[in-house]
Amino acid sequence: MVLSFGEVLMDCFPDKNVIGGAPFNVAVHLKRLGEEAGIITKVGEDELGNQIQEILVKEGLTAQLQIDKNYPTGRVDVTLENGQPSYYIHQGCGWEFIGAKEIQTPNYFVFGSLALFFEKNKQSFLNYRTQFEKATFVCDINLRKPYYDKETIDLCLNAADILKINDEELAYLSKTYQVEHVIDWLKTEFNIHKILLTEGAKGAKLFWDDKIISCEVKKVENIKDTVGAGDSFTSLFLHGIIHQLPLELTMQRAADFAGGICQTSGAVPVELAVYEKYKF
Repeated sequence: MVLSFGEVLMDCFPDKNVIGGAPFNVAVHLKRLGEEAGIITKVGEDELGNQIQEILVKEGLTAQLQIDKNYPTGRVDVTLENGQPSYYIHQGCGWEFIGAKEIQTPNYFVFGSLALFFEKNKQSFLNYRTQFEKATFVCDINLRKPYYDKETIDLCLNAADILKINDEELAYLSKTYQVEHVIDWLKTEFNIHKILLTEGAKGAKLFWDDKIISCEVKKVENIKDTVGAGDSFTSLFLHGIIHQLPLELTMQRAADFAGGICQTSGAVPVELAVYEKYKF
């Protein structure tokens, strides 16, 4: 069982609305790949919240969905320039106030920095971190301005058993903490010995205990946009880890899957057939 914790919101593109948020993207990818997956989130008592609830039911996710009567469902305005997304995240929304409820014990618990920037979510997360001490906590750090600070990053890194981070985020850590060899620092300072580093078109590297595995990315034709590419990489990687596949194979298939997602519009493809060749 994989549980994702955090924001589920509506990505509002110039021409359409699409359900989004990294926790949702990871959960729905894993569910479509055949894993048992669920999500812990909060929406408003409004039309967007009703739409999200219907989608979670349709996708068959084990939804720990909370309803907020005081704050609206989260939304993000997405603009694209040459296929690269920019995000404006509306503030004062339900997902900023996720409570700690009684839930099924997971094997993996996925989280990121965006939700943990908010105090209510932070306390709920710490409750789950204590409650599920035997679960593997997977941090896809996903830094989104202005929703992170040193305290939030420290919380994420201290809680992580597996860390997924991209090259820009790694550079930010190097500058903020004034360390040159960030991977070694993450191992010694935070005891994280499983680190997945994505580097865009340059590929990805996996630092897994004493192993270092590099993965090249095949050239992707007909890119629509890169929305959710990192989330898809995380999902396929976890899919391989759950099934104890060789790390090299898992990395390459994760890269291929992320490339395929870039050929579709948005973070989650409409066509379910996309997933068939990636199931383990």
